[in-house]
Amino acid sequence: MKKRKISDFVTFVPGVNPTRIEKQYDMKELVYYDQTAFEQDYNHIEEQIEENNRETLPDILPLQTGDVIISNSLQRAAIVGPANAGKILSLNFTKVKFQSVDLDKDYFLYLFNAYRDVQRQKERELQGATILRIPIKALNQLVIPVLDLEEQVKIGSAYREVVKLRTRCNRYGELLELFASQVFEENLKEE
Repeated sequence: MKKRKISDFVTFVPGVNPTRIEKQYDMKELVYYDQTAFEQDYNHIEEQIEENNRETLPDILPLQTGDVIISNSLQRAAIVGPANAGKILSLNFTKVKFQSVDLDKDYFLYLFNAYRDVQRQKERELQGATILRIPIKALNQLVIPVLDLEEQVKIGSAYREVVKLRTRCNRYGELLELFASQVFEENLKEE
């Protein structure tokens, strides 16, 4: 199995500073990609898509469905879903731009979020006092295993399905706990 630097396949683009953008363009109505949006995308939660009448700026490209985003604070990656397309990426996130089709997006998610060797590399590069982050320079140095595209797609698809299943199981557990709590409370009221 070949190993190569991740920078051979992708580039990392940091988000923008909302305060600077609002001052520079005198706009306060921009909708930024936030932690809630990231959690929706990471957990594959489909939300109702609101009408996309968001303002855009000439030199700041809004997110599109299918873009890969890294949460700098969580050191996790997700693919932007339709509900979050059109939002502006803030400083808390980094966009991953794929330079070629030689790296599958879902395989990238698996490597970045779950592959132990990449996890160890990321842990070595963490910087910061209160919120640990990985600098873009360090992200570029990550070394990943490169498989045939067909194998990448298989692994990436399986990883995506595991994440979806985990999300459903977590939701099922929450609903079960809520149901049990309501039954217990009803029994206590009757006595």
